[in-house]
Parts: sequence; structure tokens; C-alpha cells
Amino acid sequence: MANVYQVGDSKGWTFNYNYDTWTFFKNFQLGDTRVFNYDPRLHNVKQVNIDDYNTCSNKTLIASFNSGSDSVILATPGDYYFLCDIPGHCASGLKLHVIIAAPATPLVTPIAPTKGYPDHFPSNPTNKPPETLQPYHPSANTAYYSSKWFPMSMLFSLILALCF
Repeated sequence: MANVYQVGDSKGWTFNYNYDTWTFFKNFQLGDTRVFNYDPRLHNVKQVNIDDYNTCSNKTLIASFNSGSDSVILATPGDYYFLCDIPGHCASGLKLHVIIAAPATPLVTPIAPTKGYPDHFPSNPTNKPPETLQPYHPSANTAYYSSKWFPMSMLFSLILALCF
């Protein structure tokens, strides 16, 4: 779920704020919005590449904002670099680096059994969907080996016996 972050929180986009510390304590994700709030007579926001960010220049300008309340959606993974290009402002710390990681993917993709796989497993003659398992919670008032779990534990034991 996308979040909206005001850059610099209540301070906004201004001097005397550590934006590296601000980003360190955030968990940015794809689709998040950054809102830059500032006095447009005093500052601006420029999106630049890493070289311009490191040298506080705007030779390779990607985007330019100057409304005083600019919303920027970060829609693709990667590194985003912003700065104020008014002389001396970036060098005084008015710059921001945001990293958006690619979404996590499962490490293992389940593979469906192929035809010819042993057909001696129980069928589902009622065509009811399988039960949804809930996480274990110690305060739950249920027996560990309930009747609905007994057949599953037998099947698990049978599989272990066949494997070893």
C-alpha cells in the first residue's frame, strides 16, 4: 500500500535538517509519494542523476519543481536524487537521496504435480475449498491434535516413512 511522506516531516524542505537521517528511518516502497513543502521564493526541487547530486549541480536535469508544495510519486525501483539548485543550498545539505527497492519475489515457485503422480492421495468429493489455516496463537482455546488435523498428521507420517 502506497504511503505519502512529507520530506523533512514538519520541517519541510529547508536548511538545518539532516535528510540522510530522515530517509534512514523510513521504509520507502514503490508507488509512495514524496511531498516537498517549502517557500518557493527561497528554494526549489530538482531531480538529478548521481553525478549532479554528488557535485551539487543540475547539468543532467531529470525534473524540475518550484510550486512550494510538490508531490512526486516514485513509481519504479531505483535511486532518486533531489536537490535545491539555488547557489549554496545543496552544499548546505538541501539534498535528498531515496532508494526504492524492487518488490520481493518468492524464492521458490511451487510446481504442480505432473500427470502420472501417485493417485492414491485422498480426493475432495465435496469440492469444498480447503480450510484456511490461521497462525498459531498461544491463547487460542483449541486442542493441538484436533480431529480435523488427525488425517493430515497421518499423511505427514506416511510421507516421512516413505522417504526414510
